[in-house]
Amino acid sequence: MNFSQIIMVLAIMSIWIATGLGLMILFSATHFWLTSIKKERQKVFRLATYPKVTVVVPAHNEDVVIAQTVEAILNLNYPKEQLELLLYADNCEDDTYDQIKSVVSLPQYQHIDATVIQRTGTGGKAGVLNDALKIATGEWICVYDADAMPEKNALHFLVEKSLENPEKYAAVFGRNKTRNYKQNFLTRCINLEIVTTQRIHHVGLWHLFKIGRIPGTNFIIKTSFVKQIGGWDNGALTEDTAISFKIMQSGKLIALAHNSEAFQQEPETLSAYYQQRKRWAKGNYQVILDNFKHLFDRSVWRIKWEVFYYISTFFWFNAAIVVSDVIFVVNMVTWGI
Repeated sequence: MNFSQIIMVLAIMSIWIATGLGLMILFSATHFWLTSIKKERQKVFRLATYPKVTVVVPAHNEDVVIAQTVEAILNLNYPKEQLELLLYADNCEDDTYDQIKSVVSLPQYQHIDATVIQRTGTGGKAGVLNDALKIATGEWICVYDADAMPEKNALHFLVEKSLENPEKYAAVFGRNKTRNYKQNFLTRCINLEIVTTQRIHHVGLWHLFKIGRIPGTNFIIKTSFVKQIGGWDNGALTEDTAISFKIMQSGKLIALAHNSEAFQQEPETLSAYYQQRKRWAKGNYQVILDNFKHLFDRSVWRIKWEVFYYISTFFWFNAAIVVSDVIFVVNMVTWGI
């Protein structure tokens, strides 16, 4: 075989390896859902204990959706005396702060410990979370994005999962759905992507390997653990991925509470979608570079798996597809087809 043929074979092998891995995760997720569907998934049982939870909501120019999100959080099915809400209007140039205040000020919510904060600091979402970390009094910190409206039992299910193994679980995450999936064709496509990621990929990885990834919203994390690792990375584009790697590096687990759900607003235009994914890609590239060394040190196997997965996804697999297509076209031209 000549050089181009060798490269072509390697590229095709890479694609089939990735396909095989995807099928393995699919079968794992299918097994999970077939076994769990027999259980009463949505039934809410009284917990043995209700740890105090600090719910943090970072909001930057979100006056269109923030009121519904805050109202959903205020109505969470969790003992109100065990809740602390820190609601941040982060460098807003719209009516986000006023929208939050108008909801929190309603008479039916006066018994809830809710603080609305106008923030002018730097660091983006990670900066907000670090500010909240300094004043949080909860045993757990729960994070909801401004456009992520939790189902009323979402927090209950997160805490319920954490109590299964409180020493081993440093964080627990739920699933997200598209809040505006009926808006247009793009949001319907994003919804299909999220369903695949949340219901198949995340579930399959957790069921098979006990590997979890913080999705950025609808999750809880131990306050003491975050303080121990020095907080979130200020200015990080994907602070959720970065802290997920830190949790795995510590030997702790990120558990999946599959019955905890939130409804998240997704981009409705191609330009907004492109900017979101470009930001995520940049953030994930940075996380890969920061953690590449763990492939060769004595880190736990789960973090090695994640580093390998991200490298494969963002570099190897994409390169294999491009290379195989290029070689195919070149050969067609060369052979005069």
